[in-house]
Amino acid sequence: AGHYGLSSRSPHLASQISAAFLAEAVDEEQVMLRLLRRCHPKKGGAARKQAPKSTARRQLGPQRTLETTPRKKSRSMTYGDMISAALRQLPARRGTLEQIYDEMEKKFGSQLNTELEAGPRQVPVWKASVRKIINLNGVRFHRSFATDAGGHCIFELAKGIS
Repeated sequence: AGHYGLSSRSPHLASQISAAFLAEAVDEEQVMLRLLRRCHPKKGGAARKQAPKSTARRQLGPQRTLETTPRKKSRSMTYGDMISAALRQLPARRGTLEQIYDEMEKKFGSQLNTELEAGPRQVPVWKASVRKIINLNGVRFHRSFATDAGGHCIFELAKGIS
């Protein structure tokens, strides 16, 4: 009550504190970084890169906002749609994973998540996602028994998919 300048004898103290808290601007990313540093000093320590101040705002109700981290742009197409479009652009509508990657970068470069995947491989998230989707979605994509001259697998759209 003292922190927010409220009377401690108020019958609605909890709701007043809640309203005062909601009216404050909070940088959620900074709060999470501090929490990580306290819970996992080695993971969230001083060596961790500081995130830029956020600029997006989320509406909480009448005349209240809360600072939030910037939102990523939403993709208009899924990675599966992008893979299909890339395969349609390739000769004979089939190609290796690298050829599919190249077509996707040309056509959809601004929509791809270029952050590096965690772990030892350090590949862009979008490439790991494409590899997983094309290998596991047998309804939409087919892995041919044929390989290119370098021995790389060739993928194509599944039968009945145009």
